[in-house]
Amino acid sequence: MCATFPIPPLALDSAAGEPPWMNGGYFSQTTRRMAERHEHAYGQILGVDEGVIGIRTEHSYWQIGPGQCLWLPPGLPHQARSHGAITGWLLYINESRSRTLPSEPFLTQGSRLLRAQAERLARHASGMIWDKPLFRLAESFWDEFRSLPHAALSLPLPTDPRLRRMADLLSDNPADPREQPDWASDAGMSPRSFVRRFMAETGMPFSTWRRRLRVLAAQELLARGRSVTDAALEVGYESSGAFGAAFRSITGCSPRDYSKLRGSGPDRTS
Repeated sequence: MCATFPIPPLALDSAAGEPPWMNGGYFSQTTRRMAERHEHAYGQILGVDEGVIGIRTEHSYWQIGPGQCLWLPPGLPHQARSHGAITGWLLYINESRSRTLPSEPFLTQGSRLLRAQAERLARHASGMIWDKPLFRLAESFWDEFRSLPHAALSLPLPTDPRLRRMADLLSDNPADPREQPDWASDAGMSPRSFVRRFMAETGMPFSTWRRRLRVLAAQELLARGRSVTDAALEVGYESSGAFGAAFRSITGCSPRDYSKLRGSGPDRTS
């Protein structure tokens, strides 16, 4: 089942004559949803309170979990999908403000202050009239958002057709056991050319890229309520210890803690 997230229009403050540069709203879904490839005329800050949303662009794949938010610049084609029940907020930013942020997406862990500000803005920054306190709140949010460090948790996607085909196959089946020489042969490349080209396209070795892909795929499974053991097996790990170590190195928490945080309930394994 497909659905789009709400897109409130930006409007002018007809009372003060000063144009509100932000508009906001909440979203809440009880089932897994997908928004097909689309783009927005405005910049978008997407924050998650509960659940997990995956955002895929031409060059990267991102997952946003509770407390995190993602910046999407104007005019960037992307797809969105939730992995079960999801609640969160959206803030749309006008073109002039958007130009002060990077032209590429970035993920950040929202501070407690930013989340409180975003909650109020999502409730009140959706009308045509802004009072002075709302303008000040928006400016304070903007300063806080721009000060937060960016998290390097995306999965870069290669653009070379041979490597992109491999990336798509692995995305569909993260447990595929083929190793780097096998993929090089399948792509019609020498092992040395494969290593060099893959690093140039993604900025990381194939082994690191595949580990990140598997962890991202496991996050989706855990968000849907799968057990830690099942998630590990489905993404290609035979050892729960190796899976836990890889998961922690990338996300900063254990698979069990992640499962609880995402609201998917306790792990069903011992």
